[in-house]
Amino acid sequence: MNALRILAGRHARDQIAQQGLQPALFDRFIAASGGPKWLPLAALDRHLLTQWVPREQPMELLGTSSGGWRCAALCHPQPEAAHQRLQQAYINQRYEQYPSEQEVRDNCLGIIDALVAEAGLAALLAQPTRTLNLIACRWRGMRNHSRPRQLANLGLTALVNLVSRSGLELLWERWLFSAGGAAFEPLGGLTTHPARLTPANLEATLLATGSIPMLSPGELDIDGARPGRYMDGGITDYHLDFPVLGQGKLVLYPHFNPFVLPGWFDKSLKWRRAGANLSNVVLLVPSPEFVAGLPAARIPDRGDFKRYGNEQRIESWNRCCQQGQALVSAFQQAVAEGRQVEIEKLD
Repeated sequence: MNALRILAGRHARDQIAQQGLQPALFDRFIAASGGPKWLPLAALDRHLLTQWVPREQPMELLGTSSGGWRCAALCHPQPEAAHQRLQQAYINQRYEQYPSEQEVRDNCLGIIDALVAEAGLAALLAQPTRTLNLIACRWRGMRNHSRPRQLANLGLTALVNLVSRSGLELLWERWLFSAGGAAFEPLGGLTTHPARLTPANLEATLLATGSIPMLSPGELDIDGARPGRYMDGGITDYHLDFPVLGQGKLVLYPHFNPFVLPGWFDKSLKWRRAGANLSNVVLLVPSPEFVAGLPAARIPDRGDFKRYGNEQRIESWNRCCQQGQALVSAFQQAVAEGRQVEIEKLD
């Protein structure tokens, strides 16, 4: 069984055909939203950024939602241990009944605290060769976010997005919080509002980018950004489809799907699947054979919180992570194949 598919854009395929999979080809790592869908990729995350790419090689990381948390862990001064703590804290979330927004926020704060540990928030922004970038979405006019108002606004979001992706800007603002790099500027597509990541706003930004409407309250008035309520970065940028990805060096992208969608509200809109911006992207995706061997023969998702009790879900998610080691082995084999490695077309 080949556990891993490697898909790449045109320029990336040309580079790999000439040089094989070499760390020096890459200067960026991106990680998408998707709740627990990242868990089978966890071991691959760690291998790529703590073993394959040398620590002294500069890399900029960009993520939304749980992808942002993955990137934060990989920017930790001890990234292997931080990412392991993130994995375990994420898996071991427990809810005895349908949770309140505050309970979800408290759990998310516990996950972030586990990731950061004794190093402190400032340490994640001080690594000389790892630069963190996070996207959060400012929900326009939603300082009062009662459930009826949220439902009405989300319905309107779906409608305007169906007409035109640019219509999202009537209701949402994309904010890019950066620790100082420039590899993702300008993102392109939707208007991007820049803000500096600092020790004073990192925790709030990590909470905001993982705050799902109707489940989490979001974060009010993040330091250094426009006053308002900030929510999940995946609303505008679910799978990270940006024109800027076509510039500069190649982009490492471990992903749970063999395709890329722009925003969360594009999930059912197959005609929105990306291609034009992916020339430099190398997508690392679990193969159908690998997925068939996972618990329930599928990638885990947020529905598991309803499908299973806590103990069964935790056991299933731990197994997904353990089986993810096969993706590392498959990637190592692809590297060893050099210029002969099999690459599928992405764009």
